[in-house]
Amino acid sequence: MEKNIETELGKINFAYRKGTPLVVFLNGFGSFDTAQSFSKVIEAWPNKYGYFAPDYLNSCFSGKSLKDYTVADEAAELAKIINDLKTFVGIEPTTREIMLNPPKEPAYIEKNKNMAKLQEKIEADLREIFTPEENKKFWTTTEQNAKKFDEKDNLNAQAAYENDSFWKNTTRISDKTPSIVITEKYRENEYKRSEYVSNNSQSKVVVMGDSHYIHFEYPKKIAEIVEEVIDF
Repeated sequence: MEKNIETELGKINFAYRKGTPLVVFLNGFGSFDTAQSFSKVIEAWPNKYGYFAPDYLNSCFSGKSLKDYTVADEAAELAKIINDLKTFVGIEPTTREIMLNPPKEPAYIEKNKNMAKLQEKIEADLREIFTPEENKKFWTTTEQNAKKFDEKDNLNAQAAYENDSFWKNTTRISDKTPSIVITEKYRENEYKRSEYVSNNSQSKVVVMGDSHYIHFEYPKKIAEIVEEVIDF
């Protein structure tokens, strides 16, 4: 089911299904719709699982921002809808380190240098993952969303992301919260020292995949990890 909520910041669109537990999907900024991005993971779960998949402001099916805002402002609006999260599963979430002091290791430099080629490969791989009907829907949606927002909207989203005070504070995930981070091999140590991994005994960093879009490569494995987390 899809729904729009009017907030003080602008219209937020989200797809959801009632169920227990409720799993929240958060995507990166861009033209990919959140629900479509994680559709293969959702399909791999029992129907009793609920999900909440919002699109950020100035992207996908959500609206343009009505005023200046930060990621924290947007998170507060989403929190009003979601209520409370008890476990964290992150697929290469953006770390403070990557924003403020990116590692100078060869693997990072090589990855950035080849980003254009990697993006082409990712798009080609996606076309192999989806059926022809799914491909048509996915890319039509992606192209329409990309055309909906102009450069000003893109800058508003980027500014909200880059200027947020979160990057400069010291908040970490509580040790009471089990935290699972899924990442490519070359970023494993970055996440082990990041704010996303708590000292909870059940927290861990899981290595898999060859691109940032791990949820497209291994949807069933990610679904299994989330099921394990839910059963903690």
